[in-house]
Amino acid sequence: MAAEMVAEEFKALLKRVEVEFRNSLEEVILSKDLQKLSLPSGTLENLRAGSRLRVFRWVAKKLIEKGIAKPVDEIMDRKNILKLRWKEKNNPSELQPLPEYFYLRVRDLRSEKDEILPDLMDIHALRLNKLMNLAAKRISPTILENLTAEEKVFYQTLLSLVNTWFKFIEPGGGEDER
Repeated sequence: MAAEMVAEEFKALLKRVEVEFRNSLEEVILSKDLQKLSLPSGTLENLRAGSRLRVFRWVAKKLIEKGIAKPVDEIMDRKNILKLRWKEKNNPSELQPLPEYFYLRVRDLRSEKDEILPDLMDIHALRLNKLMNLAAKRISPTILENLTAEEKVFYQTLLSLVNTWFKFIEPGGGEDER
């Protein structure tokens, strides 16, 4: 069916965003001294605790999991999530700025996710509602600020569907063009 084809194409576009996210750079702070650290870009030696490194996100994840480093920006803590939710809720007509790759970062959260899940769901619902309203008005994605990479893919897909719908329902739109 055509709807499944659209969904599969949308999923493929989101996968591209995810690959881009995994291969983007993240800054970490070393938690301990290291004699040697082998990275895909080369080997670093005599690193001190407190040193900052910019590494691929997937490398940062491994370093954090092993307790070797911690992330520089702790944007996904409860305080920041509550602040993001408050801003989103209190500005009903505007999309508020979110951290880059917000949805993928949230998806990667583990320990504190249960505590902030209701707030995250509010943010998701508020933004989804705003995006759907903007698409219904057929606002070009190029003039929209504050969209995350994930939202840009969603919005472009949604806008394409809305435009197709309007072309179909407008007078003369359902007729074959010959």
